[in-house]
Order: sequence, then C-alpha cells, then structure tokens
Amino acid sequence: MREALAIEAVTAFKFQLEQLLLDEEAKLAHLGDELDQIESALQ
Repeated sequence: MREALAIEAVTAFKFQLEQLLLDEEAKLAHLGDELDQIESALQ
C-alpha cells in the first residue's frame, strides 16, 4: 500500500511538472510572437 501511495504521489508530481512545463512553453511562445511583432515594427 505504501508503494502504491508513493507511485501515486510521484505520478501526480510528474503531472504537475508537465503542466508547469507546458505553461512555461506557452509563455515563451507568446513572448517570441511579441518580439517578432516588435522587430517587424522597427524595420
């Protein structure tokens, strides 16, 4: 039972990290788009 609980906790933690990574990648993509728009405006 402890092993099952540990596996569940690790799985939940991995899911949280994956979601955090997806959020950060989305923010990075958005910033990249904003940078492209700024660079276009400066040309």
